Amino acid sequence: MNILALEGGGTRTVGGLYNERKVLLGEAVGAPCNPVAYGVARSVEALVEVANSLLRQGKAGEAAIAVAGALDPAHRQAMGEGVARAFGLQQVLLATDLHALLWGNAGNRPALLVIAGTGSSVLARDGSGILRRAGGRGTVLGDQGSAYHIAVAALRAAAKAVDGAGPETLLVDSLPPAAGKAQFEELVGWSATASKREIAALAEHVSAAASAGDAVAAGIVEEQAHSLAALVPALIGRHSLPESSRILLHGGLFFHCPRYRRAFEASVMESSGRTCEETSVRGHAAALKLLECLDLDDALPEWLTRARGRSDSIAVPPTEGWRVGAAAIDHSDAAGVVEAMTNTEEEVSAALRSCAASITLAVEAAAASLRAGGRILYVGAGTSGRLGVLDASECPPTFGVEPDRVVGIMAGGDAALRDSTEGSEDDEAAGQRDLLAHRPESSDFVVGIAASGATPYTLAALRTARQAGAKTCLLCCNPQAASTVDVLIALDTGPEVLAGSTRLKAGTATKAVLNMISTGAMALSGLVYDGLMVGMQPTNHKLRARAARIVAAITELLEAEAVPLLERAGWDIRTAVVMAWANADPSRAREILDSSKGDLRRVKAFLAAD
Repeated sequence: MNILALEGGGTRTVGGLYNERKVLLGEAVGAPCNPVAYGVARSVEALVEVANSLLRQGKAGEAAIAVAGALDPAHRQAMGEGVARAFGLQQVLLATDLHALLWGNAGNRPALLVIAGTGSSVLARDGSGILRRAGGRGTVLGDQGSAYHIAVAALRAAAKAVDGAGPETLLVDSLPPAAGKAQFEELVGWSATASKREIAALAEHVSAAASAGDAVAAGIVEEQAHSLAALVPALIGRHSLPESSRILLHGGLFFHCPRYRRAFEASVMESSGRTCEETSVRGHAAALKLLECLDLDDALPEWLTRARGRSDSIAVPPTEGWRVGAAAIDHSDAAGVVEAMTNTEEEVSAALRSCAASITLAVEAAAASLRAGGRILYVGAGTSGRLGVLDASECPPTFGVEPDRVVGIMAGGDAALRDSTEGSEDDEAAGQRDLLAHRPESSDFVVGIAASGATPYTLAALRTARQAGAKTCLLCCNPQAASTVDVLIALDTGPEVLAGSTRLKAGTATKAVLNMISTGAMALSGLVYDGLMVGMQPTNHKLRARAARIVAAITELLEAEAVPLLERAGWDIRTAVVMAWANADPSRAREILDSSKGDLRRVKAFLAAD
């Protein structure tokens, strides 16, 4: 059986699929993975996304995973179990990236590993096999000598130069464009919201300034190298590492910044008389080494977590449970029923917030499909299917898209929209057949909707979509759900006041997510302008009045002036707006719109540049 090996960090997640002889069969790259920086749920999604890509080449029986920031055993357990459930793996070993690197390069021999990248840390194994650590406590308490601290020191030095309180430096001119800004003062707002990774990315520009002869930049690089190097003799002296202990270097600053490495090695040599060497086993290859770490029948060390997979069946979903400690609604009067249901609906918001990262990924995927000429396909049975059809049917009148751009596929067909055909949800063949009838392509985004996360019809449709190369999403209300999809939105809405009736809280939460997916995708695709429905189809008196208000608001005309424009434009809002902006007739306005793919922002930029 093949083996999955995954390594996740603050920049990306990289995976490799190995055969039983540990020969690499294929690689894949995905989103960043760090439970501290991005949360456990999003980290699991990143791991599953990369694993999905790899497992198209063949099944795997076990996985070894190394993740930056995975020091908390609870985080490791949750991530390991998430991957194990998603693919039914027999076992998953998960450790931090540092431990995997140390084991992968030094085995069980005493050694010291120094990391200098976005963050920094020093990890050592002493002669007794005990692991020791120094630094690596984040931007406030540690990470000295990291790319992040180099960048922060450079930004502060440049600020002093601008104020005349420090020496002149090339950093004043080089840092703003590196951050996508034109002027140094724009970095004030940028630095307040930029992520650690975005700030750390400036370190390479500090290194470049140092190489160009900038004394300030050179001093920063060398000072940070010395501060990290100071941890090495501290660990050696405190824990009596043997003379034979290797000092292993890993990270972008060691690999790509010669000045930093020279300063670091000189400092270590001066303080301890020891030489350094680069790691030779890295990434997912280091993670793979975890499988050689110990006899799995023995007690696991505190830095390594093991998770086991389960069969394809999953536990009874929370929506089928009873609300413990709450009075049944049939024991209440009307006011009690309303109060109970109002209170439970408040749980929907909490469930949505906890899955915000997953929902964001779904919105981005849906928008990417629309921009690529693909479609959003909703697939579901029962209430879930009806909600998908409802959301799809609202898109043409709201956004002006063709009906085949957002499609709802319902188990049992259109007849099931009105008359219950609940038995159809178990028909896997129908799920495959109904999806294939829409000829899924790689540009499509297929969203399977299933409150339980286990509806056979829906899961069969998702498998079929994946085989066609389409990107897939499972939207469910079961945090224990397992599925090999690109995006998993597992809402924890809990038990219903009417046990098992997923048209209640689960239905509300599901509809809210569908609203976000379709509305967000349309907004990112240029079909919304300043929060207004510029693609809306004004098919009645009320909507025509709204269209006039929209055109008036965008063009700063009076509503009475907007109506004739709309009439000439055939009541197409965007055409009327372009007619006003460009002082053009309807034909010319449509040409401009077509050349800008219907996006009014592009039109405005085009007209401004013309």
